[in-house]
Amino acid sequence: MPLFPAHRPNYQLIKSQPTEYFAWSLFCATQMTPKYDPPQYPPPADVGVNNLVLKADAPPAWSETFRRIPLIGNLLNVASQGQSYFAVLEDCVDVIAADLEKGLKSEYIGKRVGAKEKSKVH
Repeated sequence: MPLFPAHRPNYQLIKSQPTEYFAWSLFCATQMTPKYDPPQYPPPADVGVNNLVLKADAPPAWSETFRRIPLIGNLLNVASQGQSYFAVLEDCVDVIAADLEKGLKSEYIGKRVGAKEKSKVH
């Protein structure tokens, strides 16, 4: 989402690195809040990868509802959907750990990975 232009230089820098030498991916969650305080180890059964919708290089479950409105369509899309892009910290950590286990076989190498709670998908 074009909400954080300050991150563009970081993305351009990392994107310029060849993935053959530097296997990278960027996990892009807007706001991550902990589900448990203090952290639970091992993680409870209600925490995990299956609680999130993921998509590479685009926000997951994004609607183009207002896109055809001239001048303000993209802004309306962001304003109407942006507030639903939250994720539980423990779920995000599980996604990152599961992806690290895949190593160089990860489908997310060289990509930004958007995340959204499944419960917020309409």
